[in-house]
Amino acid sequence: MSGLLLPVYIIVFVALIYFVAVRPQQKRRREMEQLSRTLEPGDEVVTTSGIYGIVSEMEDGGTVLIQVAEDVDIRIAQSAIARKITAEPAADQPAAD
Repeated sequence: MSGLLLPVYIIVFVALIYFVAVRPQQKRRREMEQLSRTLEPGDEVVTTSGIYGIVSEMEDGGTVLIQVAEDVDIRIAQSAIARKITAEPAADQPAAD
C-alpha cells in the first residue's frame, strides 16, 4: 500500500508547486507583456522602483523616455514599468473643473 502512495505524493507535490509558483509567475509575465504592448506617449506610469512619470517617447531597443518633472526626462528599460496610472475620476466623485 505504501508503495502506491509515493507516486501520488510526488504528483501532488508537483501540482502544488505548479499552482503556487509557476502559474502566478506566468500570469505576471503575460500582464507585463500586455502592458508593454499598450504603452504609448502620454500614459502616466509607475516604474518598478516607484518613480511616477509620463511616457514622453518610445525608443527602439526596449527603452522609454519618461518625463518625471518639467524638462526632466529619464531613460528606462520598458520592462521596468510596473503599471499605468488611470486618471479617470471615480464614479461617485465629480470631475474637477
